[in-house]
Amino acid sequence: MPFIRATDGVPIHYKSQGVGQPIVLVHAWTMNGRFFEENMRVLSEKYRVITIDMRGHGRSGKDLVNLTMRQLGRDINSVIEQLNLRDVVLGGWSMGMTAIYNFLDEFGTDRLAGVISIDMSPRILSDDGWAHATYGGMTAATSLDFQARILDEGLPALAPEILPMVFAEGREISREMADLVDDESSSVPTLAALALWVSMSNQDWRALLPSIDVPFLVTQGGKSTCYPTEVWKYLAEQVPSTRVEIFEESGHCLHIEEADKFNRIVDEFVSELQHWGSP
Repeated sequence: MPFIRATDGVPIHYKSQGVGQPIVLVHAWTMNGRFFEENMRVLSEKYRVITIDMRGHGRSGKDLVNLTMRQLGRDINSVIEQLNLRDVVLGGWSMGMTAIYNFLDEFGTDRLAGVISIDMSPRILSDDGWAHATYGGMTAATSLDFQARILDEGLPALAPEILPMVFAEGREISREMADLVDDESSSVPTLAALALWVSMSNQDWRALLPSIDVPFLVTQGGKSTCYPTEVWKYLAEQVPSTRVEIFEESGHCLHIEEADKFNRIVDEFVSELQHWGSP
């Protein structure tokens, strides 16, 4: 299995398939690169698709060190640098997008051609009238309650609650997918999940958005319970070059629920990048 070493020596697992312009996909909290398998299968026919297991997740190191969003951004940079990737299209699903905001803040866009946000808000807690928090209204108090449950009950006990949160209400979920969500989310050490949640919930990337100087594809689940508000409108207003695609039949994991549409839109987005900026 391929690994790179992060700046602090923690092994970061990645999977690479195909040739061509690199598309790097970063997963959600308590998930891993396996949740992009169908996207990798299709998109790798035309591009080099790379998935990363963030530290604490999947096959990457589960050392209880440097479990911060800032470090996840650095881990993404380590993969990009050690694989010598350029003109990268960097896509982040949920927590993966928060990790990408950290990458952008520290390393900029020199090696990037574009960015893809998959059902995520730049701030997950509500404050000062901010309407686009997790569930449309997660506060610091409700986040603390959730953190206490993680500590008291352990992440495996909460795993069954994750499934209905990530898929659109009423969607029929295969036994295989349900088992994958349960098994993979339960494999993340409870303290790792807690630390990363704390780090993510304390971040606010709204001020960064206007500085993103590469094309930005916003994909949003039309039936997302995690982000039910029109956060896509806010993102489109803030990032200079934005394309928005709403997945009307999807919840939080639109790249799985409407995989064909997601793969087609990503292909269109990446294909158009070569013409970006032309007169």
